[in-house]
Amino acid sequence: MFNTNTGFTLDTDSFNYERFITHLRALIIRHLTGKESHSELDPALLQLMVAKYPKEKDTVDRIAQYLKREADWTLSADDQTYLILHIWRVTHR
Repeated sequence: MFNTNTGFTLDTDSFNYERFITHLRALIIRHLTGKESHSELDPALLQLMVAKYPKEKDTVDRIAQYLKREADWTLSADDQTYLILHIWRVTHR
């Protein structure tokens, strides 16, 4: 268990946490090896996620801004969609 500064406890033993970490690892490896993902998701899915999970989208935007500023790295729409979903899952289940 990990207490965040946002007032909730992150269950580091949960399946959702493991999936989140797995996604982050894959995202970083893809970036470091230059194997950026090809767009596979319907672009409307990101818009749905943005509408349904605005707080999680704000978190992803902050992550994207940090990555752009520190590493000149731009998150794809697919990566944004998956991150929104994973962040929601680890904070709500």
